[in-house]
Amino acid sequence: MELRLVHRIRLDASGDTRAPGGAVTVALCGVWEHDGDCRWPHRTDVVTRGGALVVDVRVTCPASDEAEVRSLVLGALAAGVLVGPDGRRTTWELVR
Repeated sequence: MELRLVHRIRLDASGDTRAPGGAVTVALCGVWEHDGDCRWPHRTDVVTRGGALVVDVRVTCPASDEAEVRSLVLGALAAGVLVGPDGRRTTWELVR
């Protein structure tokens, strides 16, 4: 099944718009880059809308994994911080 999870965040002024997607990848895969296919293939798109960023995550997973996937994605975005592979720290706030 394909899940579509959409959340709004407010990124810090100097933040990297790729960071929320990176946080989702780390949450779902455990690492930035890995050998082989993702356990749960996913794609994250981020667009600016109404003064916030809309993070649109699409994940393919078995129905039996839906709750775990939803929890991991929400947890990654609610954490509000990611240090990228370049050492740059980006923070954001999840908008409820």
